[in-house]
Amino acid sequence: PSDAIHRLGADWGFAVDPTVLVRSHVQGRKLFVDQEAWQVGCEIDHLPKLFDTIEGSRKFLIRADSARPETVSYMVRQGFKIIPAIKGPGSIEDGVEFLRSFDIVVHPRCAKVINELTLYAYKVDEHTGDILPVLDDKNNHTIDALRYALEELRKSGYKPAAQTNEHTWNGPHRPSWRKPREDSSWKTA
Repeated sequence: PSDAIHRLGADWGFAVDPTVLVRSHVQGRKLFVDQEAWQVGCEIDHLPKLFDTIEGSRKFLIRADSARPETVSYMVRQGFKIIPAIKGPGSIEDGVEFLRSFDIVVHPRCAKVINELTLYAYKVDEHTGDILPVLDDKNNHTIDALRYALEELRKSGYKPAAQTNEHTWNGPHRPSWRKPREDSSWKTA
C-alpha cells in the first residue's frame, strides 16, 4: 500500500553468503515481505546498485548487520539511511520468536525468502537425532535481514498476536512459519 511504513533489513555477505536486503511492512498481525535483493560476491562499490533494486531503499531506514561497520558507513556516504542493528545475547532467538508471532505473507517474487522460511531449522544431534534448542546458522540470510528490519518494533513492545506457550513445528526441527498457501498473488508462510 502507498501508506505502508516499509521496514528494511540488510545482512552482509560476500564469498559464500549473500548480501541481502528485504523490504517488509506490518499490518496488524500480518508481516508482508514484498521485495528482496540477494547477491553472492557483491563488491562493496556495487552495493548501492543492488540496494537500488528495492523500491524506497533510499527513502526508508535500513537496519543492517552490525558486523560490518565499514559497510554501513560506506552505504551512508552513498545516500542510504542505514544504521547497525543491535546484537546481543538472545537477540537471534528473540527476533525469531517475534517473527513467528506474525502471519508472514511473502510475495512470489521473493523466492529466497520463501526458500529460507521453508528450510530454516534447529540443529539436530548427529549421533542421536535429537532436536537441539539451537538454531542452525544456515538458510537464514533473509530471516536475519527481517529480524534486523523489525528490531525496533520488537523492542517497542508491539504485539502482533496473542502470545501462547504452545509451540507448533512444521517437521521435526523447523520453526512453524505456518504452511504456505495461495492468497491472490502472495504466498502466506
